[in-house]
Amino acid sequence: MKAENFVENVENVKVPFSDMKEWSQALFQAVGMDEEDAEITADNLVTADLRGVYSHGVMRVPIYVKRLQVNVTSPTAKYEVIRDSKATALIEGHNAMGQVVGKHAMDLAAKKAKEYGVGYVAVRGSNHYGASAHFAQMVLSEDMIGMTGTIGGNIMAPWGGTDRRLGNNPFAIAIPALTKEPIVLDMANSVVARGKIVLAKKTNQPIPDDWAFAPDGTPTTDATDGYNGTVQPVGGYKGYGLTFITGILSSILSGAAFGQHLTDSDLYEEFTIPQNIGHYMQAIDIASFIDPELFKRQIDEAIEYMHNSPKAKGVERIYVPGEPEALKAKKQMEEGIQYPLSMIEELKELSQELGVSARF
Repeated sequence: MKAENFVENVENVKVPFSDMKEWSQALFQAVGMDEEDAEITADNLVTADLRGVYSHGVMRVPIYVKRLQVNVTSPTAKYEVIRDSKATALIEGHNAMGQVVGKHAMDLAAKKAKEYGVGYVAVRGSNHYGASAHFAQMVLSEDMIGMTGTIGGNIMAPWGGTDRRLGNNPFAIAIPALTKEPIVLDMANSVVARGKIVLAKKTNQPIPDDWAFAPDGTPTTDATDGYNGTVQPVGGYKGYGLTFITGILSSILSGAAFGQHLTDSDLYEEFTIPQNIGHYMQAIDIASFIDPELFKRQIDEAIEYMHNSPKAKGVERIYVPGEPEALKAKKQMEEGIQYPLSMIEELKELSQELGVSARF
């Protein structure tokens, strides 16, 4: 079941991108974020919704606001570059919002890539940063390939284990094309992002039995049981291997928290100890290897080659990674972003509590 189906299968409304971004930004400013940081965070979340990735969109606003209110995430902290060595850097986030730290880290990676051909920035002391694709796509307009990965609270068991010892540790890679939509692979190393289970729980809908294990280790279709249990790794032991390696690159390399130093599901359940989340951001300057226009033309050809494969029975169209989201974004930018009415009502209640005018 796709995340967008959670929206289409319940009573919903359409909200223009600019209105939802303005509304979300106002909510973050109401709990102490400055205008620039609030705008960066709101843009990250609403863009995820625009692309149909609702699990990483404004459904996160209430939990982010709650964490900012109790200062377990700092609304005013500013990042600091603490190591800088030509093509690499290490950033200390000082417990700022992950979206804010992540943007500055990728900006720095791109700057380094322009000078050295590649830039790699490791981050510690950050927080949940939203959809990974957002950061990977930041460098596309500069004829670069963007890559990122991050760690999350422990919600997955190691292969063959039974308790939570790993996040689903998503990563993303974005590759520019000439006339086609860019290739954007954004995947958690679980069958689905846990946010989709949270969204199903919020909207009282069942989940497929290959999304999560209940606390007793058995597959479940109950979103609450799945939320209280563990996510299933994609591809069995291969998904476990990917999440383990992504955790090492994003967190052990940067000095961020990993394993027993992360509390279970701490975004939603731990409100006293900062997360100390780690990320990595990498930018590759295509011009350092090949003429960018030639590269992008060949990417177009590669995309067409995938599109033109003989279709299996019942398949109407073959996509490359990121294409469905790009098409969704174009449609919703024109028509408005489709939101469950229950989510809008939750934001209205939060707005009333914070003295913010609802934008819808």
